[in-house]
Amino acid sequence: MGEQHVRRRTVLKTAVGALGLGSALAACGGSDSGGTTSGGKAVVRMWSWYNDQEDQFPKLISAFEAAHSNIKIENRIFGTPDQYLPALQAAVAGGDVPEIFAPHTRALTYGTGGISADLKQELGDDFLKDFFDSANQEYTLDGKQYAVGWMAQTFGIFYNPDLLKKAGVEEDGIETWDDLIAASQKIKATGKFPVALSCNPTTSSLDFFLPLITQVADDPTYYLKLDQLKDGATYEDPKVIQAIELQQKIVKGGVFQPGTTGTSGDQAPQIFYTGKSAMLFNGSWTPQGLTKDATPAFNKLYKVMKTPAIAPGKRHWTANQAGAGWAVAANSKNKDAALEFLKFMYSAEQYSPTMNDSNSMPATKSAAARIELPIMKQMTSWLLDGDGCPHIPFGPGSVAAGDPLAKIFDGTGEPAAVAKAMQQAVLNAKGG
Repeated sequence: MGEQHVRRRTVLKTAVGALGLGSALAACGGSDSGGTTSGGKAVVRMWSWYNDQEDQFPKLISAFEAAHSNIKIENRIFGTPDQYLPALQAAVAGGDVPEIFAPHTRALTYGTGGISADLKQELGDDFLKDFFDSANQEYTLDGKQYAVGWMAQTFGIFYNPDLLKKAGVEEDGIETWDDLIAASQKIKATGKFPVALSCNPTTSSLDFFLPLITQVADDPTYYLKLDQLKDGATYEDPKVIQAIELQQKIVKGGVFQPGTTGTSGDQAPQIFYTGKSAMLFNGSWTPQGLTKDATPAFNKLYKVMKTPAIAPGKRHWTANQAGAGWAVAANSKNKDAALEFLKFMYSAEQYSPTMNDSNSMPATKSAAARIELPIMKQMTSWLLDGDGCPHIPFGPGSVAAGDPLAKIFDGTGEPAAVAKAMQQAVLNAKGG
């Protein structure tokens, strides 16, 4: 799943260039789209790249169709977001939007363009209140919600307890960034990299950086305004500059391996599980990848801790949003059938087993309480504790803010200048 995550970031860059297309696509939203039937049954097409549940979807569909003889579900999983997004954009441009689809970074754009239904209106607050706040917030704009989370994701520091012990670092001795910097010096003395991190593509660095903004502001809604450049929000705000200064301090403290901007999302875990680094900053999909790639012994050995806090006693704000979600076509004649299937997938009898069977992190609090994989249960508990904050740029041009951050990682830029470059990069990408 780590590879998929990198591909998601790659597509984020593609999405920037497609913004102009989005305006034209939005014009298609006012007419009926799709709504076909098969053998007298309403057809609900469901498009995504969610191959994590490729074994579970057929079971869900079979159970639903058995109880709904008038509805046929056609599930299509594209190999990667790179393959999926152009197909979705073409469908939207043609005015034939699949009834249920993964909105990717276009969730808000499709919503305001009339492509996606307002699920707050269609499903009501009682349905939505079970989702993590951060998952609902990422799909909400001006009081309307245009998608719901499917797989949540959060980030932490995975670590090798044997390498920490060899360096004389206590497992519970890293509460703050200063603690991590001090521990890094001890680890480097043993010939190991302290923390493996991927910043290639540079937009991946936003996973690490954006929660630092929340740590400085101590407000998980601050980045949501910055993402939309609402209420006068700007990357040149002192809070953003302070967050860049914190990142610069962490980088200069020798926390990461050399060449983070050249390290891909697949290479960072490899550095970790081959013993070259004592720790790894990565997301909640990591256990899935390590199960496939690392040795059985390593999978029994490694552990995970919270992302450090800005100061002792402060909240350990960590990146959390739904990395995958579902939107419903606003104008399909089969919208009601699509909503019925969506509610079925999230029912207590279906959703929790689906997430557990695929070792995925659920986006609802009720399913989080039923997680079985110990590390996934531990990471989800941080979200139940309220430590989740935004890290996915949905706003027009927002993803472009990742490029100037490379100068902090390679040591060639200073915080105020990088903040100014981030603001200009976003404005340029936004077309303003």
